[in-house]
Amino acid sequence: LGQTLPRSSGEPLGKMSCTSEIQAAFILTPFVTFFTGLIILFIFRLIWSIFRKWQTINGTGIILELFSPGSMGHNPLRRLYSYGLVRDHIKMLLSAQTFLGKVLVSPFICPCLFSSPVGRCSSYQDKTIPVDLIFNAFFSFYFGLRFFAADDKIKFWLEMNSIVDIFTIPPTFISYYLKINWLGLRFLRALRLLELPQILQILQVIKTSNSVKFSKVMAIVLSSWFTAAGFIHLVENSGDPWLKGRNSQNISYFESIYLVVATTSTAGFGDVVAKTFLGQTFIMFFILGSLILSANYVPEMVELLANTRNYTRSYGVVKGKKYIVVCGNITVDSVTAFLRNFLHHKSGEINTDIVFLGESPPSLELEKIFKCNLAYTSFICGSALKWEDLRRVAVESAEACLIIANPLCSDSHAEDTSNILRVLCIKNYYPKTRVIIQILQSHNKVYLPKIPSWNWSTGDNIICFAELKLGFIAQGCLVPGLCTFLTSLFIEQDKKIIPKQPWEKHFLNGLKNKVLTQHLSDDFAGMSFPEVSRLCFVKMNLMLIAIEHKSKHTDESKHEFRNHIVACVFGDTHSALMGLQNFVMPLRASNYTRRELKDIVFIGSLDYMQREWRFLQNFPQIYVMPGSALYIEDLHVANIEYCSMCAILSPPSKPSHSQTLVDTETIMATLNIRSLRIGSCAHTTSERVATDLNENYGKTKYRRIPILTELKNPSNIHFIEQLGGLEGSLKETNLHLSTSFSTGTVFSGNFLDSLLATAFYNYHILELLQMLVTGGICSQLEQHLDKDKLSELPESCTTFFSGRSRCKLGLLSLDQTILSDIKPRETFGQLFCGTLDNLGILCVGLYRLIEEEERNPENKRGVCQFVITRPANEFKLLPTDLVFCAIPFSTACYKKDSSSSSAPYEITNIMPNYLNHHLLPPKVCISRNWN
Repeated sequence: LGQTLPRSSGEPLGKMSCTSEIQAAFILTPFVTFFTGLIILFIFRLIWSIFRKWQTINGTGIILELFSPGSMGHNPLRRLYSYGLVRDHIKMLLSAQTFLGKVLVSPFICPCLFSSPVGRCSSYQDKTIPVDLIFNAFFSFYFGLRFFAADDKIKFWLEMNSIVDIFTIPPTFISYYLKINWLGLRFLRALRLLELPQILQILQVIKTSNSVKFSKVMAIVLSSWFTAAGFIHLVENSGDPWLKGRNSQNISYFESIYLVVATTSTAGFGDVVAKTFLGQTFIMFFILGSLILSANYVPEMVELLANTRNYTRSYGVVKGKKYIVVCGNITVDSVTAFLRNFLHHKSGEINTDIVFLGESPPSLELEKIFKCNLAYTSFICGSALKWEDLRRVAVESAEACLIIANPLCSDSHAEDTSNILRVLCIKNYYPKTRVIIQILQSHNKVYLPKIPSWNWSTGDNIICFAELKLGFIAQGCLVPGLCTFLTSLFIEQDKKIIPKQPWEKHFLNGLKNKVLTQHLSDDFAGMSFPEVSRLCFVKMNLMLIAIEHKSKHTDESKHEFRNHIVACVFGDTHSALMGLQNFVMPLRASNYTRRELKDIVFIGSLDYMQREWRFLQNFPQIYVMPGSALYIEDLHVANIEYCSMCAILSPPSKPSHSQTLVDTETIMATLNIRSLRIGSCAHTTSERVATDLNENYGKTKYRRIPILTELKNPSNIHFIEQLGGLEGSLKETNLHLSTSFSTGTVFSGNFLDSLLATAFYNYHILELLQMLVTGGICSQLEQHLDKDKLSELPESCTTFFSGRSRCKLGLLSLDQTILSDIKPRETFGQLFCGTLDNLGILCVGLYRLIEEEERNPENKRGVCQFVITRPANEFKLLPTDLVFCAIPFSTACYKKDSSSSSAPYEITNIMPNYLNHHLLPPKVCISRNWN
């Protein structure tokens, strides 16, 4: 094919100039190989499809017999099975799932790096040629394995890796035949660097997501540079073909890389330039490609390096500096709510750092929050399930570790399970770490005390959303407005509101109170609780509402639904359980006599209630009515016009693109119930006080059904305001500043997020809240309740049964109860001291009628009252005021000559009735045609 002559006398041995015929042979061979193979594969596929159609027409087994020699006598199916088995082994080998596969893949990148381009035409006297042949032999073997294992041969032939092999392997055989080696298109082998990240992952050299992303970006950039440098190296050393190399120049591969990198930066220095037309044209297009490459990948590389530096570091522990670790559901909403409530407890200087441990890098919005609070917050990317990450945040030195749950998750059980595993990992890492965890479902609480290092006395605590949320609603059913009263003790409002009405001023002043705990002085030793409470109230302007005391030691239901509680439940067969036992347990407290129990009627899907029933079947006077609160007929069947309270419970969380839609059912049910017009003659004993109030303003034509609505999204309060006709009063989108909240007709469990900070600063306050809402059930009682072995309670829990004689929370009238005997009672301070001295009753707040009712003669809205938390001592009382009271267990609230001794506002419940479980009735379902 032509003789090769030395290009200059000064060239080393083995370097020669290649004629145009030799160059054409090296360049055209890969193209011929590629298109010839592609045509053969298309022809074979066409023939195969024809045979398969013919096989379908004439029966099975023809093709196998056609390709099997009759003399061999082998079973065609056996041969086909063996062929598939071999292919599976090769696939397993190529996927590097076995040790042999890893050995095969590991050196694959080495030939890519060391099979360097040959700049000039070389003879076999060059010692690098045999090494290059060995590498290409390895590539040929690897290509054959991949071709044999491919399911679609044509698709495999068109893959980038296959094209690289086709254009780089055949020139090796040409060089062997001609005894001459030339670069040709073998610079395309640099594209194999794109496989480097995958190989490094297989060998477990890189493991983190950031390192994988960084390696992919680097592989793209380097392969682009090396491939472009190879093309420049080829055309500059060979010259333009139509000029037969007259404009060629000697340029090394390193100089080609230098030219490409300088071109990428668009700052060419001019010391190395392209002289050929092909080279200059390529540089023009490569500049455009470099701009696109830089725009796409350079910012990503900078971001990866920045994130690696900022969020993968370890927290620097400073001696004497306190800090807490917060992990779990780290989102914009959860972090904002936590910081808002955590910082409210420290209005002055913040001396506690907050370290957030998130499992993924923060979003831009979340990053902005951390930067705004940079003085006392920091974010570290990691998982509480890994000891390495716990070591990075120094959990062993933290004051506490707080675990935030996601109340809007689609699977609450999975959310609880993951958080419990976080607790287990933290306790295994350092058993003395104080842990405060949020739990969504109450029945998952039983797992936490079983952790060996769990210690209640050191401040380990559980905040159960379902237990507290439904407990609040249950208390609101017994004592209207009580859930607003309790909630107002644990929220703080920074927003300044100018009240327009006198009642708004009183309500907003009530929101300014705080709950604190303090060790009592020894000077109070020997004094009774009323004496100490009166002294604190008069001398210190403090209201002592509780003390912590550490102990040293059924009739058939008649189904006459009056003065009962209706609970509207939304759910189906696939919905997560909300834990209705937490709603029932406060209503079946041990200090509540059997005669005083109110019937509880659940309206909801029978499929869902059957799943909840196994947790409710041991409670008395529980009824289930299949139906929906969205239908008027079902509400009438449950005698809703005679109920003392209707609680509308939010359905379990479902994935939704709009936060507004999560409360659709509860808002529609509220609209449905408030649309009912009930005549005043249909009122029950629960409306006795309201009826007396109405008489002061004239006769009423209609009465309002008492409703307590739960909202998952507090911003949906404006819908409830519009439905209740109260939008003209407190026009606020803030739930706790709304008129509906002030009147005790709406509740949201979002404020429970603040209990994390509360529990950290003072877990006694959390114990007080749990006692007020749930009765402070001990963990041992919960475990035995879960096991249905209530008759075998341990002796250590028997002291808790003394709580049956504890005081009750109630709402009493000033005129028709024993409070009428208190004289004088013109101010709240006089009433407080008088009831405490004479009756031992503790007055804690007022439930007052809104003055606008005077201008509502038809009373279309019914009686509207609002809550005043801890009025001032000199606060003037009105005859229509109702009083929130803590009433001793043995005290009768109403006079003996009163005809209505079973007033609805007498009692609220604290603790479930464990001792009467053997008297519980069987399950009762109410049908729609019930009378």
